[in-house]
Amino acid sequence: MSQLIQLVIATVLVFTSLTSFGGVGKVTEQTGPTEIIRNKKSISSAVNTGIEMNDTISTAKSKAQLTFEDATTVRITEQSKLIIDDFVYDPAKGTGKLAMKVALGTARYASGQIAKSNPQSVNIQTPTATIAVRGTDFSMTVDELGRSMVMLLPSCDANACVTGAISVTNDSGTVHMDVAYQATLVTSLSTPPTRPVIVHMDQMNINNMLIIDPPREIQREQNEQKGPENRNALDVNFLNKDLLKTSVLDQDVLRYNALDINFLDFDLLPNVLDQVNAALFASQDVLTAELSMLPGYDPASGLLYGIDEYDRLVLTKGGTHFAQVIVGKEANLILNITQSGAPVYQRINSGGTTTITIIQR
Repeated sequence: MSQLIQLVIATVLVFTSLTSFGGVGKVTEQTGPTEIIRNKKSISSAVNTGIEMNDTISTAKSKAQLTFEDATTVRITEQSKLIIDDFVYDPAKGTGKLAMKVALGTARYASGQIAKSNPQSVNIQTPTATIAVRGTDFSMTVDELGRSMVMLLPSCDANACVTGAISVTNDSGTVHMDVAYQATLVTSLSTPPTRPVIVHMDQMNINNMLIIDPPREIQREQNEQKGPENRNALDVNFLNKDLLKTSVLDQDVLRYNALDINFLDFDLLPNVLDQVNAALFASQDVLTAELSMLPGYDPASGLLYGIDEYDRLVLTKGGTHFAQVIVGKEANLILNITQSGAPVYQRINSGGTTTITIIQR
Protein backbone atom coordinates (compact mmCIF):
# COMPACT_ATOMS: atom_id res chain seq x y z
CA MET A 1 0.00 0.00 0.00
CA SER A 2 2.84 2.40 0.85
CA GLN A 3 4.31 1.91 -2.63
CA LEU A 4 0.94 2.81 -4.17
CA ILE A 5 0.75 6.00 -2.10
CA GLN A 6 4.29 6.95 -3.13
CA LEU A 7 3.39 6.35 -6.77
CA VAL A 8 0.29 8.56 -6.48
CA ILE A 9 2.30 11.34 -4.80
CA ALA A 10 5.01 11.14 -7.46
CA THR A 11 2.38 11.29 -10.21
CA VAL A 12 0.75 14.38 -8.64
CA LEU A 13 4.14 16.10 -8.32
CA VAL A 14 5.02 15.37 -11.95
CA PHE A 15 1.61 16.59 -13.13
CA THR A 16 1.88 19.78 -11.05
CA SER A 17 5.35 20.44 -12.43
CA LEU A 18 4.20 19.98 -16.01
CA THR A 19 1.15 22.23 -15.65
CA SER A 20 3.13 25.05 -14.05
CA PHE A 21 6.07 24.77 -16.42
CA GLY A 22 4.34 26.62 -19.25
CA GLY A 23 3.45 29.68 -17.16
CA VAL A 24 5.82 32.61 -17.80
CA GLY A 25 3.86 35.45 -16.19
CA LYS A 26 0.39 36.96 -16.05
CA VAL A 27 -1.78 39.87 -17.10
CA THR A 28 -1.46 42.49 -14.35
CA GLU A 29 -3.48 45.35 -15.87
CA GLN A 30 -6.30 45.47 -18.40
CA THR A 31 -8.78 48.19 -19.41
CA GLY A 32 -11.08 46.17 -21.69
CA PRO A 33 -11.50 43.02 -23.82
CA THR A 34 -8.17 41.38 -24.61
CA GLU A 35 -7.62 38.09 -26.43
CA ILE A 36 -4.97 35.41 -25.93
CA ILE A 37 -4.46 32.88 -28.75
CA ARG A 38 -2.99 29.62 -27.36
CA ASN A 39 -2.69 26.44 -29.41
CA LYS A 40 -4.96 28.02 -32.05
CA LYS A 41 -7.69 28.56 -29.44
CA SER A 42 -9.00 31.91 -28.24
CA ILE A 43 -8.84 32.64 -24.51
CA SER A 44 -10.59 35.63 -22.97
CA SER A 45 -8.04 37.52 -20.89
CA ALA A 46 -8.54 39.20 -17.51
CA VAL A 47 -6.33 40.52 -14.73
CA ASN A 48 -4.26 37.61 -13.28
CA THR A 49 -4.77 35.43 -16.37
CA GLY A 50 -1.59 33.41 -16.88
CA ILE A 51 0.50 33.78 -20.05
CA GLU A 52 2.63 31.08 -21.65
CA MET A 53 5.26 30.62 -24.33
CA ASN A 54 3.89 30.87 -27.90
CA ASP A 55 0.90 32.92 -26.70
CA THR A 56 -0.31 35.76 -28.93
CA ILE A 57 -1.86 38.67 -27.02
CA SER A 58 -4.13 41.06 -28.95
CA THR A 59 -5.96 44.18 -27.81
CA ALA A 60 -8.82 46.00 -29.52
CA LYS A 61 -10.10 49.16 -27.80
CA SER A 62 -8.20 48.34 -24.64
CA LYS A 63 -4.79 48.39 -23.00
CA ALA A 64 -3.01 45.64 -21.10
CA GLN A 65 0.15 45.06 -19.09
CA LEU A 66 2.04 41.76 -18.96
CA THR A 67 4.37 41.00 -16.05
CA PHE A 68 6.82 38.13 -16.49
CA GLU A 69 8.30 35.94 -13.76
CA ASP A 70 11.58 37.93 -13.77
CA ALA A 71 9.67 41.25 -13.30
CA THR A 72 9.94 42.26 -16.99
CA THR A 73 6.85 44.30 -17.90
CA VAL A 74 5.33 45.04 -21.29
CA ARG A 75 2.52 47.60 -21.64
CA ILE A 76 0.40 47.21 -24.78
CA THR A 77 -1.81 49.98 -26.16
CA GLU A 78 -5.00 49.67 -28.21
CA GLN A 79 -5.02 47.72 -31.50
CA SER A 80 -1.76 45.92 -30.68
CA LYS A 81 -0.47 42.38 -31.11
CA LEU A 82 2.43 40.75 -29.24
CA ILE A 83 3.84 37.22 -29.54
CA ILE A 84 5.79 35.48 -26.75
CA ASP A 85 8.34 33.31 -28.53
CA ASP A 86 10.43 32.05 -25.62
CA PHE A 87 10.86 32.49 -21.87
CA VAL A 88 13.03 30.55 -19.44
CA TYR A 89 13.91 31.83 -15.98
CA ASP A 90 15.83 30.46 -12.99
CA PRO A 91 14.87 32.66 -10.00
CA ALA A 92 17.61 31.15 -7.83
CA LYS A 93 20.32 32.37 -10.22
CA GLY A 94 18.40 35.27 -11.76
CA THR A 95 19.24 34.01 -15.26
CA GLY A 96 17.24 32.88 -18.25
CA LYS A 97 16.21 34.02 -21.70
CA LEU A 98 13.36 36.02 -23.19
CA ALA A 99 12.22 36.44 -26.79
CA MET A 100 9.12 38.24 -28.04
CA LYS A 101 7.82 40.03 -31.11
CA VAL A 102 5.65 43.12 -31.43
CA ALA A 103 3.72 42.43 -34.63
CA LEU A 104 1.41 45.46 -34.58
CA GLY A 105 0.62 48.51 -32.51
CA THR A 106 2.57 50.04 -29.63
CA ALA A 107 4.29 48.35 -26.69
CA ARG A 108 6.51 49.69 -23.92
CA TYR A 109 9.14 47.30 -22.58
CA ALA A 110 10.74 47.60 -19.12
CA SER A 111 13.64 45.27 -18.32
CA GLY A 112 13.48 42.64 -15.60
CA GLN A 113 16.10 40.44 -13.97
CA ILE A 114 17.07 38.51 -17.13
CA ALA A 115 18.15 41.67 -18.98
CA LYS A 116 20.01 42.94 -15.92
CA SER A 117 21.91 39.65 -15.45
CA ASN A 118 22.59 38.81 -19.09
CA PRO A 119 21.36 41.33 -21.72
CA GLN A 120 22.40 39.03 -24.57
CA SER A 121 19.64 36.64 -23.49
CA VAL A 122 16.88 39.12 -24.41
CA ASN A 123 15.65 39.24 -28.00
CA ILE A 124 12.92 41.73 -28.92
CA GLN A 125 11.77 41.94 -32.52
CA THR A 126 9.44 43.84 -34.83
CA PRO A 127 8.77 42.82 -38.46
CA THR A 128 11.66 45.08 -39.64
CA ALA A 129 14.07 45.30 -36.69
CA THR A 130 15.71 43.49 -33.78
CA ILE A 131 16.35 45.33 -30.51
CA ALA A 132 19.26 44.44 -28.23
CA VAL A 133 18.60 45.51 -24.64
CA ARG A 134 20.93 46.59 -21.85
CA GLY A 135 18.63 46.98 -18.86
CA THR A 136 16.33 49.84 -19.84
CA ASP A 137 12.90 51.01 -20.99
CA PHE A 138 11.91 51.62 -24.60
CA SER A 139 8.81 51.72 -26.79
CA MET A 140 8.05 50.17 -30.16
CA THR A 141 5.32 51.31 -32.57
CA VAL A 142 4.60 49.08 -35.59
CA ASP A 143 2.14 49.70 -38.44
CA GLU A 144 0.43 47.25 -40.81
CA LEU A 145 3.41 47.34 -43.21
CA GLY A 146 5.87 46.45 -40.44
CA ARG A 147 7.43 49.91 -40.29
CA SER A 148 8.77 50.37 -36.78
CA MET A 149 9.58 53.41 -34.65
CA VAL A 150 11.74 52.58 -31.62
CA MET A 151 12.28 55.12 -28.82
CA LEU A 152 14.62 54.86 -25.80
CA LEU A 153 12.94 55.95 -22.56
CA PRO A 154 14.22 56.78 -19.07
CA SER A 155 13.63 54.21 -16.32
CA CYS A 156 12.25 55.99 -13.26
CA ASP A 157 11.49 54.91 -9.71
CA ALA A 158 10.73 56.81 -6.51
CA ASN A 159 14.36 57.90 -6.18
CA ALA A 160 15.69 58.78 -9.62
CA CYS A 161 15.58 58.24 -13.39
CA VAL A 162 18.30 56.42 -15.30
CA THR A 163 18.73 55.75 -19.01
CA GLY A 164 20.21 52.52 -20.34
CA ALA A 165 21.04 51.69 -23.95
CA ILE A 166 19.63 49.73 -26.88
CA SER A 167 20.77 48.78 -30.37
CA VAL A 168 18.34 48.58 -33.29
CA THR A 169 19.43 46.29 -36.11
CA ASN A 170 18.12 44.93 -39.40
CA ASP A 171 19.65 43.46 -42.58
CA SER A 172 20.92 46.88 -43.66
CA GLY A 173 22.50 48.37 -40.55
CA THR A 174 22.58 49.07 -36.83
CA VAL A 175 22.12 52.19 -34.71
CA HIS A 176 22.88 52.61 -31.00
CA MET A 177 20.88 54.80 -28.62
CA ASP A 178 21.90 55.80 -25.07
CA VAL A 179 20.18 59.17 -24.57
CA ALA A 180 16.62 59.48 -23.25
CA TYR A 181 14.02 60.04 -25.99
CA GLN A 182 16.35 59.14 -28.84
CA ALA A 183 14.30 57.50 -31.59
CA THR A 184 14.83 55.75 -34.91
CA LEU A 185 12.50 54.72 -37.73
CA VAL A 186 12.92 51.42 -39.61
CA THR A 187 10.77 51.30 -42.76
CA SER A 188 11.89 47.92 -44.18
CA LEU A 189 14.46 45.16 -43.81
CA SER A 190 16.35 46.54 -46.81
CA THR A 191 16.48 50.11 -45.47
CA PRO A 192 18.83 50.92 -42.58
CA PRO A 193 17.38 52.50 -39.43
CA THR A 194 17.40 56.29 -39.53
CA ARG A 195 20.08 58.11 -37.55
CA PRO A 196 18.86 58.45 -33.94
CA VAL A 197 17.42 61.87 -33.08
CA ILE A 198 16.08 63.20 -29.79
CA VAL A 199 12.29 63.57 -29.95
CA HIS A 200 10.68 66.29 -27.85
CA MET A 201 7.41 64.76 -26.70
CA ASP A 202 5.54 63.59 -23.62
CA GLN A 203 5.41 59.88 -22.81
CA MET A 204 1.62 60.13 -22.64
CA ASN A 205 1.63 60.66 -26.43
CA ILE A 206 3.47 57.43 -27.22
CA ASN A 207 0.82 55.51 -29.17
CA ASN A 208 -0.03 54.18 -32.64
CA MET A 209 -0.15 57.69 -34.14
CA LEU A 210 3.67 57.83 -34.03
CA ILE A 211 3.84 55.78 -37.25
CA ILE A 212 0.93 57.50 -39.00
CA ASP A 213 2.23 60.95 -38.12
CA PRO A 214 5.87 60.67 -36.91
CA PRO A 215 7.44 63.47 -34.85
CA ARG A 216 8.96 66.30 -36.88
CA GLU A 217 12.48 65.29 -35.83
CA ILE A 218 11.99 61.79 -37.27
CA GLN A 219 10.42 63.09 -40.49
CA ARG A 220 13.29 65.51 -41.00
CA GLU A 221 15.92 62.83 -40.49
CA GLN A 222 14.10 60.39 -42.77
CA ASN A 223 13.93 62.96 -45.58
CA GLU A 224 17.63 63.78 -45.20
CA GLN A 225 18.53 60.10 -45.36
CA LYS A 226 16.46 59.48 -48.47
CA GLY A 227 17.46 62.61 -50.36
CA PRO A 228 15.09 64.54 -52.67
CA GLU A 229 15.89 62.37 -55.66
CA ASN A 230 14.51 59.25 -53.90
CA ARG A 231 11.28 60.71 -52.52
CA ASN A 232 7.91 59.79 -53.95
CA ALA A 233 4.20 60.25 -53.29
CA LEU A 234 4.32 57.87 -50.33
CA ASP A 235 6.53 60.36 -48.49
CA VAL A 236 3.74 62.97 -48.40
CA ASN A 237 1.86 63.11 -45.09
CA PHE A 238 -1.71 63.75 -46.24
CA LEU A 239 -2.90 63.96 -42.63
CA ASN A 240 -1.44 67.47 -42.58
CA LYS A 241 -3.51 68.52 -45.57
CA ASP A 242 -7.20 69.48 -45.57
CA LEU A 243 -8.25 67.75 -48.77
CA LEU A 244 -11.96 68.42 -48.10
CA LYS A 245 -11.55 72.15 -47.60
CA THR A 246 -12.41 72.92 -51.23
CA SER A 247 -14.23 70.96 -53.90
CA VAL A 248 -14.26 71.43 -57.67
CA LEU A 249 -17.96 70.51 -57.58
CA ASP A 250 -18.63 73.65 -55.58
CA GLN A 251 -17.29 75.86 -58.36
CA ASP A 252 -19.48 77.07 -61.24
CA VAL A 253 -16.82 77.97 -63.77
CA LEU A 254 -19.43 78.98 -66.38
CA ARG A 255 -21.10 81.52 -64.13
CA TYR A 256 -18.25 83.55 -62.71
CA ASN A 257 -14.91 84.84 -63.81
CA ALA A 258 -12.28 87.01 -62.18
CA LEU A 259 -14.00 90.24 -63.27
CA ASP A 260 -17.23 89.27 -61.48
CA ILE A 261 -15.57 89.32 -58.07
CA ASN A 262 -15.89 92.54 -56.09
CA PHE A 263 -13.11 92.38 -53.53
CA LEU A 264 -14.60 95.39 -51.73
CA ASP A 265 -17.45 93.12 -50.57
CA PHE A 266 -15.06 90.94 -48.58
CA ASP A 267 -14.24 91.69 -44.97
CA LEU A 268 -11.21 89.42 -44.66
CA LEU A 269 -9.67 90.66 -41.41
CA PRO A 270 -12.73 90.19 -39.12
CA ASN A 271 -13.32 86.68 -40.56
CA VAL A 272 -9.76 85.58 -39.80
CA LEU A 273 -9.85 87.15 -36.33
CA ASP A 274 -13.15 85.43 -35.56
CA GLN A 275 -11.66 82.05 -36.42
CA VAL A 276 -8.54 82.69 -34.34
CA ASN A 277 -10.59 83.87 -31.37
CA ALA A 278 -12.89 80.85 -31.58
CA ALA A 279 -9.90 78.51 -31.45
CA LEU A 280 -8.39 80.40 -28.52
CA PHE A 281 -11.62 80.35 -26.53
CA ALA A 282 -12.07 76.62 -27.19
CA SER A 283 -8.67 75.81 -25.69
CA GLN A 284 -8.78 78.42 -22.91
CA ASP A 285 -10.99 76.33 -20.60
CA VAL A 286 -8.58 73.38 -20.73
CA LEU A 287 -5.51 75.55 -20.15
CA THR A 288 -7.19 77.42 -17.29
CA ALA A 289 -8.18 74.17 -15.54
CA GLU A 290 -4.64 72.79 -15.75
CA LEU A 291 -2.84 76.01 -14.82
CA SER A 292 -5.10 76.50 -11.78
CA MET A 293 -3.27 73.52 -10.26
CA LEU A 294 0.09 75.24 -10.85
CA PRO A 295 0.01 78.74 -9.27
CA GLY A 296 2.77 80.99 -10.62
CA TYR A 297 3.69 78.54 -13.42
CA ASP A 298 6.41 79.93 -15.71
CA PRO A 299 6.93 78.20 -19.10
CA ALA A 300 10.49 79.60 -19.18
CA SER A 301 11.40 77.24 -16.32
CA GLY A 302 11.33 74.30 -18.76
CA LEU A 303 8.87 72.42 -16.56
CA LEU A 304 6.30 70.58 -18.70
CA TYR A 305 2.89 69.50 -17.44
CA GLY A 306 0.00 67.33 -18.57
CA ILE A 307 -2.77 64.96 -17.47
CA ASP A 308 -2.16 61.23 -18.06
CA GLU A 309 -4.61 58.43 -18.90
CA TYR A 310 -5.31 57.87 -15.19
CA ASP A 311 -6.28 61.56 -14.70
CA ARG A 312 -3.08 62.32 -12.77
CA LEU A 313 -0.90 65.43 -13.00
CA VAL A 314 2.46 64.71 -14.69
CA LEU A 315 5.35 67.18 -14.29
CA THR A 316 8.50 66.66 -16.37
CA LYS A 317 11.82 68.55 -16.45
CA GLY A 318 14.43 67.66 -19.04
CA GLY A 319 17.78 68.93 -20.21
CA THR A 320 21.13 67.50 -19.20
CA HIS A 321 19.11 65.36 -16.79
CA PHE A 322 15.55 64.04 -16.69
CA ALA A 323 13.07 64.19 -13.81
CA GLN A 324 9.40 63.27 -13.68
CA VAL A 325 6.85 63.52 -10.87
CA ILE A 326 3.33 62.06 -11.04
CA VAL A 327 0.75 63.09 -8.42
CA GLY A 328 -3.01 63.29 -8.06
CA LYS A 329 -4.65 66.44 -9.37
CA GLU A 330 -5.87 67.24 -5.84
CA ALA A 331 -2.39 66.96 -4.28
CA ASN A 332 -1.12 69.92 -2.24
CA LEU A 333 2.67 70.11 -2.22
CA ILE A 334 5.77 72.02 -3.31
CA LEU A 335 8.15 70.71 -5.99
CA ASN A 336 11.84 71.71 -6.00
CA ILE A 337 13.98 70.44 -8.88
CA THR A 338 17.64 71.40 -9.27
CA GLN A 339 19.45 70.23 -12.40
CA SER A 340 23.15 71.14 -12.76
CA GLY A 341 22.70 73.97 -10.29
CA ALA A 342 19.62 75.48 -11.99
CA PRO A 343 16.63 75.43 -9.59
CA VAL A 344 12.92 75.19 -10.46
CA TYR A 345 10.28 75.93 -7.79
CA GLN A 346 6.65 75.05 -8.40
CA ARG A 347 3.68 75.05 -6.03
CA ILE A 348 0.93 72.49 -6.73
CA ASN A 349 -2.55 73.67 -5.71
CA SER A 350 -2.26 75.21 -2.22
CA GLY A 351 1.27 73.87 -1.63
CA GLY A 352 0.70 72.47 1.86
CA THR A 353 3.47 71.14 4.10
CA THR A 354 4.81 68.42 1.76
CA THR A 355 7.88 69.17 -0.35
CA ILE A 356 9.40 66.98 -3.08
CA THR A 357 13.07 67.83 -3.67
CA ILE A 358 15.05 66.45 -6.63
CA ILE A 359 18.74 67.35 -7.04
CA GLN A 360 20.56 66.19 -10.19
CA ARG A 361 24.21 67.15 -10.56
